This record gives sequence, structure tokens and C-alpha cells, in this order.
Amino acid sequence: MGDMPSWFLLIPIVAILAKVAREWIRVSASQRALGTSSRETEQAVAELTRSFEAQKRELSQRIENLEAIVASQTWNVIHDRSVPEPVREQKIAATARHELRTDQEAVNQQRIEQLAQRLR
Repeated sequence: MGDMPSWFLLIPIVAILAKVAREWIRVSASQRALGTSSRETEQAVAELTRSFEAQKRELSQRIENLEAIVASQTWNVIHDRSVPEPVREQKIAATARHELRTDQEAVNQQRIEQLAQRLR
């Protein structure tokens, strides 16, 4: 190595440093892209959550409105004296059947309680 100049030793060192620098630049760029991607994902999730909450509020309001309509129809049928008694009783029975069908959650709760009692 005596006749080889010392700058030849710098070539492999410079090549290694250049490779490390290129790798660092590549990793840095992918981290920036991932950071942007995660921020976009967070924003999309937040937007979907807001949309879901708005739909949930709207549906709750619609259910309350429907419950009010059904309750008012029942009230009207019970207190409507303009129709003959047999017809009024049929309307009351039909309205009650309709209300029982719409109250599925209460029916399910009753079934659960009945099954729990049987199992005890």
C-alpha cells in the first residue's frame, strides 16, 4: 500500500457515506408521507364520526316523532266517540297490535326474563 495514494482510501468511505445519506433521505421522505397519510386518516375518521353522530341524532328524532304519532293515534282511537262501539274496539285492537309489534325491544326483554326464570 505504500505506492497507493491515500485519497484511494477515501473513495470507499465516501461511497458508504453517500449510501447512508441516500437511505436517510428515502426514510425521511417515507416518514413524511406516512405522517401526511395518518393525518388524512384521522381527519377522515373524525368526519365520519361527525356524520354518524348527526345521522344518529336525526334517526332518534324520527323515532321520537313516530312514537308521538302512534301514541296520538291510539289516543284518538280511544276517545273517538263518533264511530260505533264495535268499530272503535276493532280500531283500538288494531292499534294495540301495531304498537306491540313496534315495541320489539320490550318483547325481547320479556323473553329474556322468561328464559332466565326457566333456567333458575
